[in-house]
Amino acid sequence: MKPIKYLIEQTYSRGLENLVAGQTSIAMLDGERGNLLYRGYDIEELADLSTFDEVSYLLIHGELPTTSQFQGWVNELDTWNEPPVDAINVLDSLPTDTPPLMLYRTMASIAACNIPEGENVRMDAQWRRPARILGWSSTLAAAAICHVLGRRPNPFNPEQSFAVNFLTRSLGRKPTQFEAEAFDVSLIVQAEHGFNVAALAALTVISTGADLGSAVLAGLSALAGKLHGGTNQLAFQNIMQHESAKDARAWVKRKLKDGYRFPGFGHRIYQTHDPRARILEPLARKLVEDRGDGHIWEIYETIRDEVESNLGDKGIFINVGGVSGLIYHALGFPMSSYPIPMALAIQTGLMAHCLEYLSEGNMIEPGAIYTG
Repeated sequence: MKPIKYLIEQTYSRGLENLVAGQTSIAMLDGERGNLLYRGYDIEELADLSTFDEVSYLLIHGELPTTSQFQGWVNELDTWNEPPVDAINVLDSLPTDTPPLMLYRTMASIAACNIPEGENVRMDAQWRRPARILGWSSTLAAAAICHVLGRRPNPFNPEQSFAVNFLTRSLGRKPTQFEAEAFDVSLIVQAEHGFNVAALAALTVISTGADLGSAVLAGLSALAGKLHGGTNQLAFQNIMQHESAKDARAWVKRKLKDGYRFPGFGHRIYQTHDPRARILEPLARKLVEDRGDGHIWEIYETIRDEVESNLGDKGIFINVGGVSGLIYHALGFPMSSYPIPMALAIQTGLMAHCLEYLSEGNMIEPGAIYTG
């Protein structure tokens, strides 16, 4: 037998760049102007006037909640704040060096085995899952961070917001008002971002007829990569390796000559300033300086300015992952856990996209160019 050679004219883009994979009414990303809209609302306005509790409802249900809708949503989140005890206890049987995001994902997998109507994939059942998943996830994420810190999460307080509860349970202390507001904004600006890698992974799974929990777990797995969920940790490590702004400037110049790709800089969509980074920067600066770490902000500014002055003409600017690590540091999160708050936020967008896609019903199954 002889191998058969096929000559078929086909084209593709590496990394699916510039490929339109579908339609959505959830978010609009304007890469040329640096704008981001959630359901038609500007992200800057939402960050200034809304809360994550409200924005999570907006993304999933398509509109900002009325007073009664908001109270119902919050009550549902509160009802599902305690995941199955087996999901928490598994932490004691996992290797001590397990990455925190993997701890979180493992607990989420075990919790999913106990979720009511686990195998029910009717639309009404799928729509009952977002509050359950988000409520449980807050506790599981806090438990993963506490495990790294060697403690158990603080008790849940139904009088507190989603952000305040998460910070209090994770860090063992009630945050200041500004800390709570800054973290809440960080959740808002990272809650949704179109067909990102995690969203595409979740959409692929939900398109097979799977349940929403399985799709979210697929999205969480996609966040494990250093090019996606791990960017904030790598970017902050680059800041902390320097003792001064002078050292940082010299390091950037050397790395530029080597063609180094700086974590936390550049974006597939934004060819200008990332609106999410623009929102977080003043919050990060105040948090860091209030902590007495003004030199860290100076190093960050130096790296940012040096990179952007040399690569800005190529559309490379600081992105949200380059800034968020500063906020997590100032709040007291262990550096290895930085991907977790980002994962907690973006789960909302993953669920919104999955529920939107369910109405189409087509399984995602693209072709490939054969090169044999």
